[in-house]
Amino acid sequence: MILDKQLILSDGQAITATAASENSIDLGAANLDIGQGNPVFLEVWLDTAFDTSVNTLTITLQDGATVGALADIMTIMPARATSLLLAANRGLLVKFSLPEGLKRHIGLNYTVSVGLTSGKLNAFLTIG
Repeated sequence: MILDKQLILSDGQAITATAASENSIDLGAANLDIGQGNPVFLEVWLDTAFDTSVNTLTITLQDGATVGALADIMTIMPARATSLLLAANRGLLVKFSLPEGLKRHIGLNYTVSVGLTSGKLNAFLTIG
């Protein structure tokens, strides 16, 4: 798969505490033609296994008029036990079609119930 650096939200981002994605994406002032008639997907992949502590991870999509004003708008992965996010299960966690009507900037928020010692994610936009 070939990825555009400007469409990557997280690139091997360590998730050890609740945090926003390391990058946000500017959809442009008039984001009406995103995908030019094709659905645009947000994919989140497990890069490095999480520790096996009793913990959960929730992923929410954020948007805002400016990068500094991103706010949660919808949960794209409900709380999942991090003990399930192990090396054996490495791969696609979420594939989500972006909804219409997003504000100019988008990002993700990763919420963990308790601090983690390991675990990394990749997240990006793609079509097809």
